[in-house]
Amino acid sequence: MFSSDHGMFPEDYSFLDRQPVDFYGNDGVCLFKYFVKSDDPQRNFVWSILGVNFTCFLVITVSYVLINFLSTQASRQLTKGTGNEAIKERNRKMQRKISIIITTDFCCWVPFIVICCLHSLEVLDATPWYALFSIIILPINSVVNPVLYDTTIAGWLDKVRALLRPYTAAILSSWNSSREVSRSRW
Repeated sequence: MFSSDHGMFPEDYSFLDRQPVDFYGNDGVCLFKYFVKSDDPQRNFVWSILGVNFTCFLVITVSYVLINFLSTQASRQLTKGTGNEAIKERNRKMQRKISIIITTDFCCWVPFIVICCLHSLEVLDATPWYALFSIIILPINSVVNPVLYDTTIAGWLDKVRALLRPYTAAILSSWNSSREVSRSRW
């Protein structure tokens, strides 16, 4: 059926030119092409998507800060005069989780949006960073959020923290002592 003269296909397709995909980029990563130049026809669409992403980040941040503020007030009223440590500890854990959620969202999306804007304004060429952002940075947010929201993982994370605590204490102690030495030289 297939002859060895023609390779795998019975027809010769060498006359077809490979055209750049343009809309999804020229990389093997299936992610919308956010890094556009000023002459790209999708520039307005990209700017609107980036604007929606940034607006969502702001709404999420404001919502979590409001939740944190309201829960702290409610916690103070509940523990007023009683000193109920369980409520205070639960509130501290929630504040820590909210801080981590906001921080991971910020660390994933804000640099990406800034890099996209700088690339679009032709301040820098971010083309080589496309794979880094699409394969590593943006998926971090998608991976971290379910871990943060899942309460069954909390016990496992506590065990990991307990295992790492001696190492982090040693690193911090070493870092603090080196800072003291450098201060004494000045």
